[in-house]
Amino acid sequence: MKMSKSVLLAQLVSFVFHPLFMPLYAVLLYFRLSPRYFLPQNVQFLVYYLVLVSIIIPLLFIFLLKHSGVLTGFTLKFVRERLFFSTIMTMVYLIIFTKIIRFDYYIELYPFFLGIFLSLLTLTIYNYFKKKPSIHAMATAGILTFFIIWSYYSQVNILSYVSLMIIISAVVIAMRLYIDAHDFKQILTGLFVGIGAQILSFYLVWLFF
Repeated sequence: MKMSKSVLLAQLVSFVFHPLFMPLYAVLLYFRLSPRYFLPQNVQFLVYYLVLVSIIIPLLFIFLLKHSGVLTGFTLKFVRERLFFSTIMTMVYLIIFTKIIRFDYYIELYPFFLGIFLSLLTLTIYNYFKKKPSIHAMATAGILTFFIIWSYYSQVNILSYVSLMIIISAVVIAMRLYIDAHDFKQILTGLFVGIGAQILSFYLVWLFF
């Protein structure tokens, strides 16, 4: 059956702003906007590591699970399949947060990656109890929250970027609803998890560091 152009567009938007890619987009934008100086080799190191550890390795796991019959497809329609994905990504970001992101050097990115880990851990718990929050909503909301908090404490004016991120988040969420990937409750849950995890991570870092 031939898909309509609007459905294809919705699927393209969902792919471009897939949660696998969103943290990398956020890191690249952070390095562009941050007034702090970073050695180019350190920036390249972090970007390359993120591409390898947070994108390539999880994709390899997904391909292996797909071809072994554990997953029925790459869209992760069923909660059981999402549980595999969320568990893998929780372990991936635990490694990134504890082994790659140094607090003394990436001090502003440190709470961001802690927030990603906390949101993925929460997502895994939801999936375990057969709930299906929107991962797209969680990712877009988490990144938007990070940049709002970071710009406030760093006194960096990024209003135009925040406005653009709000528009992108709204479009992504609308597309997920349009193709019936989620219902409104699942979208709201994803937004709540993404926002809450970033706020909690900033609070924990401020409290203990």
